[in-house]
Amino acid sequence: MSKSTIAAVILAAGGSSRFGAPKQLLPWQGRPLIAHVADMAWMAGLSPVVVVVGAEAEQVTPALAGREVCVLRNYRWQEGMSTSLSLGVAALPATVEAAIFLPVDQPLVDARFLRSLAMYWREHNAGIVVPVGREERRGTPVLFARRFFPELAQLTGDIGGRALFAQYADELVTMPVADPDILTDVDTPAAYEALLARQATSLDWGALKGVICDMDGVLWRGETPLPGLRDFFALLESRHIGYVLATNNASKTPEQYVEKLARMGVTTTTEHVLNSATAAADYLATQAAPGTPVYAIGSAGVREALRSHGFTITDGAPADYVFVGWDRDLTWQKLATATLLIRGGAGFIATNPDRTFPMENGLVPGNGAQVAALITATDVTPVMAGKPGPLLYERALARMGTSPEATLVIGDRLDTDILGGLRLGMPTALVLSGITQADELPASPIHPDVVFDDLAALVRAWAMVS
Repeated sequence: MSKSTIAAVILAAGGSSRFGAPKQLLPWQGRPLIAHVADMAWMAGLSPVVVVVGAEAEQVTPALAGREVCVLRNYRWQEGMSTSLSLGVAALPATVEAAIFLPVDQPLVDARFLRSLAMYWREHNAGIVVPVGREERRGTPVLFARRFFPELAQLTGDIGGRALFAQYADELVTMPVADPDILTDVDTPAAYEALLARQATSLDWGALKGVICDMDGVLWRGETPLPGLRDFFALLESRHIGYVLATNNASKTPEQYVEKLARMGVTTTTEHVLNSATAAADYLATQAAPGTPVYAIGSAGVREALRSHGFTITDGAPADYVFVGWDRDLTWQKLATATLLIRGGAGFIATNPDRTFPMENGLVPGNGAQVAALITATDVTPVMAGKPGPLLYERALARMGTSPEATLVIGDRLDTDILGGLRLGMPTALVLSGITQADELPASPIHPDVVFDDLAALVRAWAMVS
């Protein structure tokens, strides 16, 4: 769902009269419920995310501060839900193909569910997609294709989109929901307490068939192995779990990673290693023929990936593409050459967006910092191959032959490892041994399924499952 043209409209204007307090501000996983729901829509890749507020707007709106959402205030909220639908539809740009309309009081609706709803719409080419739970009961959220927006905007009173179901029955499809409790809303304090009992996510370790694991900050920091390294690989072998070590770091070749693991007491093969340089070169191979001249910034991993696809690496002009990976020997002259080529019309491809890189003594500039300099100098945004984009994950899944829902993503960065996994519907585990620290979690819009201090703690939790 990259570059999604499916929007989210969060309906959060109601007065919560049955509940007795603003439901929008109920605590959920360490943040207000309205922030949680907005986070789920953003993590699902829906864009834009529009939030319609009304009752208690002065209290509710600050809960969304810092999030990539469009907040609309409905001053007519007391006239009914139709006023929020009309306001939300009016805010959607012309490029939006469809929108998911979701109430603010369904906390179990997560990013995977929203992504499934969007995929179901694409697969069935439907006008309206409605989830169904127990006894074929229709629920929310509901997806409407763009052609229904004018009619949604014309509804009156407290009538929701259900008013169109009967009239357009031939364009409506229902999506079965395996766990109907997901559709439960918070109508009363008792319902809220019942849902709180379910909110602690427990990973289904027994369902896992594969693992996509980051390396820097998870397996090691610099040249220092992190706790649990050997036990992790022993556990995977004993459970017959497939794995791919997928990294945004494009500075080393797969062979160099295999050698590094061997020095740390772990035996593996290059088939288990995938870096962003390989993913970027694979993409370039779909755009250009072998022999195409490419100007490369980066280390051995970048150059090996390009050579393996038959590209000609140049020292400057002429070059049809500029290919940028992390370069410890970066110079002003390299940036200048790349800038002139891009401004002259060369394609711009980057291996990954990581702004920093973890070393033994702290964080240093990563490839994202280099790329930012070139974006500033050229006003051109590159094609980005690495996480959180889907390319690395899709290639890893193909290598293992596993499905997203049965493949665990392990990483140390919320904005790359975890976000990328969530957007492809994979369970995710964050370890706090690299970039992301515990105090960043409450304010982050990215919610991993489980969090561990390090790989050793993850291994202990997994080993306890028979």
